[in-house]
Amino acid sequence: MRAAFLAILVAGFGLAGCKSDGKEEKPKVALTSEVDPIATGSVRGGGRDDVRSGISDEAKSWARERGIALPASDHLPYCHGFGCEFKTTIPFGEADIAHLKKIFDGHKASPADERVAINLADQWWEKKADSVIGAPPDHRGSELKDAHKPGQTDCIDEATNTTTLLTWLEGNGLLRHHRVRRPESRGAFLYAHATAVMTDKTTDIDWVADSWMRDSGDRIDIMPLEKWFSLAYVDPTD
Repeated sequence: MRAAFLAILVAGFGLAGCKSDGKEEKPKVALTSEVDPIATGSVRGGGRDDVRSGISDEAKSWARERGIALPASDHLPYCHGFGCEFKTTIPFGEADIAHLKKIFDGHKASPADERVAINLADQWWEKKADSVIGAPPDHRGSELKDAHKPGQTDCIDEATNTTTLLTWLEGNGLLRHHRVRRPESRGAFLYAHATAVMTDKTTDIDWVADSWMRDSGDRIDIMPLEKWFSLAYVDPTD
């Protein structure tokens, strides 16, 4: 009975955690169920060909729930402020696209090689966003004092931003060995945590691309989803 009650509570609270300081308070999580392109800063299609073809419905549903649109051009929405409170459009110019293409062309031999490229690309993506937002770079974890601050992110922001990047990469044919999935979550209450997920097309194994416990622009944690689940409440930097 107690286990069932806890399961209901966890489902009700969803991903309201992303905490790293152990305090009783939790940061604001502003989740939306409808997309308003004007109010939320979601990005409409335009420019080059729509890159959303082939993107999974589950990834699209996550984006809708965050109040953003998956990238339909080379202008990508970037969530920050905790719970996607702020949404900033990050434009990719020709030099940016060429840089990402070079990364993936140099790491296309295998799924493991491509995961190296994904790590490098996510580090670049965060630095690119920092330069556009113009706020102090995000630091690891989520402290209550950083809620509502431009540039600072919780795990909802991090999972969303990485999924957005992966979606763009997949739509532009740069992901050869993985397909993008809906983010997964683990833990409960103040320690609930979400991460971006991708599936290895060769082995059908799910992998996470988790940047939450890393400072902006640092290498991210890429590991099998099963292992990630086993590390709930464990700081990967310890």
